[in-house]
Amino acid sequence: MPQSSIRRFINDYFVAQTFLTRLPCPAGVDHSGEALGRSTAWFPLVGTLVGLAAAAAMAVSLHFFEPLLSATLCVMATVLLTGAFHEDGLADSADGIGGGFSLERKLEIMRDSRIGTYGTVALLLGVLLRIFALAEIPAPLVFSALILAHSLARFSSLPLIYFNTYIREQGTGKPFAAQVTPARLGAATIYCGLLWLLLPGTLWPALIIAFLATLGAQWYFRRKLGGITGDTLGATNQLVEASVYLALAARI
Repeated sequence: MPQSSIRRFINDYFVAQTFLTRLPCPAGVDHSGEALGRSTAWFPLVGTLVGLAAAAAMAVSLHFFEPLLSATLCVMATVLLTGAFHEDGLADSADGIGGGFSLERKLEIMRDSRIGTYGTVALLLGVLLRIFALAEIPAPLVFSALILAHSLARFSSLPLIYFNTYIREQGTGKPFAAQVTPARLGAATIYCGLLWLLLPGTLWPALIIAFLATLGAQWYFRRKLGGITGDTLGATNQLVEASVYLALAARI
């Protein structure tokens, strides 16, 4: 592989890491719109790293606390690591869709940095759902659940971008609109499949539920907005993560 291609791959990984987390970025990284679009192929890997950090936080917490408090500390750790990036998208999506009647008004509300009633309720329910579901998953399965959930959650953005219309003229997700190619979507899909095979535990229910959650989110946002925005990608991320935990916490 040419050295220039290797440098570009490394550059694009750090672009994805900087976009999705609060981790520092090396100097000299190209953050152009084109690089941001290419970085989507690395989203699941960044999700894996977030999941590993979450699993480490959960493992340490379980040595000192009961599962419910440990799950709370674990979710807190991921919020700090990601800067509540996806939680913000969930809150904005709930406010816009819940409070607007026309598409223009919905998008205007979603752009507003202030949080409203719908956003507050969605945010609280989303956080509580993740905490309580995580607390129900026994160790060591919970560690695999965290890694897979965060990986699939970041992956969910790729099919949504590829198969849907980005409805804003500008916005967080605009650079991705034309950059999620079949090759990048395929590579990310293969990565998630291999991760599922390598992680210990019975995880197939999580794959099915994550797939259905992504399809459901796509149907819902098409119906309500006619497409997607950066905020709806964040909302889907939260939905997929919570769905994985619920699937693995279920007593079936």
